[in-house]
Amino acid sequence: MLAWILGGYAVLFLLLLGCAGFVALFVNDPDKRADAYKVLKLLTGIVLGSGGAGGLVGLLLKLHEMGVI
Repeated sequence: MLAWILGGYAVLFLLLLGCAGFVALFVNDPDKRADAYKVLKLLTGIVLGSGGAGGLVGLLLKLHEMGVI
């Protein structure tokens, strides 16, 4: 069961990273690009800083506040 949870966490992280990276690189709207860079900054903070479930909850809350999810 733990493998499924860790796998879901990894898939969510990679999906967010890929979508934010695509928007940051290929979308012409400056507002959307700025939001994508913020998401990339948050994801980098999760990787380098506080990880785990607390980091994921914090990430989801910040993404919800930004209107991404």
